[in-house]
Amino acid sequence: MNKVKIFMDYDGTIVSNQMRLYRFFVDHLPEGYKDILTVDEFWSLKVLGIHEIEWINKHFALGLDKLDWDRRKSKYIEEMKYLKYNELFSYTIPALEKLALKFELVLVTRRSNQKNLFQEIGNNGVFNYFADIIVIQHQGNVCKSEKILEKYNISSHDIFVGDTEDDLRAGLKLGIKTYFVKSGIRREWIIKKYFTNELFSKINVIENISQIQ
Repeated sequence: MNKVKIFMDYDGTIVSNQMRLYRFFVDHLPEGYKDILTVDEFWSLKVLGIHEIEWINKHFALGLDKLDWDRRKSKYIEEMKYLKYNELFSYTIPALEKLALKFELVLVTRRSNQKNLFQEIGNNGVFNYFADIIVIQHQGNVCKSEKILEKYNISSHDIFVGDTEDDLRAGLKLGIKTYFVKSGIRREWIIKKYFTNELFSKINVIENISQIQ
């Protein structure tokens, strides 16, 4: 009998990308402004759904170009100099070891640089927990569910777990059990903005992957 599959996001689910995003933020600020936010203060903005450049322009009137900032982030954020700041959560390895005994784990993530992603996964020592890795480019509007259906027959017993509306949309479209983990950048109030009450009621909210049953 085939194992139930868990389709699992990476950033915010397997690893914390908090420090990686903060390092990019600090590195690309003008001189004299690099200490305006601590990492915790920066992350608080992100959790509240506030764009860091909008906040800076409001409080310091620097006139930074938000679109240019986002283009630079897209270009450089997947370089190894920033990926090295991604950290496994303390529970990641124990949780993956436990889940891999019962389920077939498939990593499904949006990254534009597959080579660097694989190097990062190898450096973090989590390659062997996954039966497959599906990488989807950031550009475009392809739902993760479409790429999954290209490779897998889905059972209603299968699971999708992630920390953003992108992940939850995929799980709901696949019609499988869908977990929202609060270990990433989103919180429930933001998620509720993207889904009707009926759809949100189908989402299982947990703290992190160690709580998957």
